[in-house]
Amino acid sequence: MANPPGEYRSMPVADILDSLAIQICEPPLSKLREDLRSIPEVLRIPILIIDFDIEVQMNGILGFLENSTGRYLTDTIDALETIAAHDAAKTLRAIHRIMSEHGVTVERLRNDFADAQEFQITSFRELHGDELSQMADLIVGEAGELYIYDPAAAQVFDLLLAYLERRRDEFVASLEACASA
Repeated sequence: MANPPGEYRSMPVADILDSLAIQICEPPLSKLREDLRSIPEVLRIPILIIDFDIEVQMNGILGFLENSTGRYLTDTIDALETIAAHDAAKTLRAIHRIMSEHGVTVERLRNDFADAQEFQITSFRELHGDELSQMADLIVGEAGELYIYDPAAAQVFDLLLAYLERRRDEFVASLEACASA
């Protein structure tokens, strides 16, 4: 990791979180993301929330659900609940319910990519068919309630920082263990 683990002990939690967000796609953190359920909750929660936020900011809610980060939809909901981001968790639960009502899983959305070419530009409708267009519209409408689109909504990263502040030593120890693995 770019910052030596010893430096984390003297850094504010906000700076550590910023560092984590920058390094999340690089080894050794990128390896951890292959099986997030195997890492300590205090590290898993910020990774899930950062991944969710980045994906939705870049590709919208449908991009999140289609991407590998979508595999962790339920875990992301749990992470949001754990830090008390109840409104965001409620919105994601509603999105999950919409998918269930349409008989769609994240795995199905991911499988539709099997025949796509790398860097292929396509639309949700082209990739998943007309039958899922109504579901997509409902999901996008529901996602409008997320903090990402509503500046008046609860600030998820403020809640995440408060959660990590209360667990600072455990958070730093998890990062140190990750760096030495």
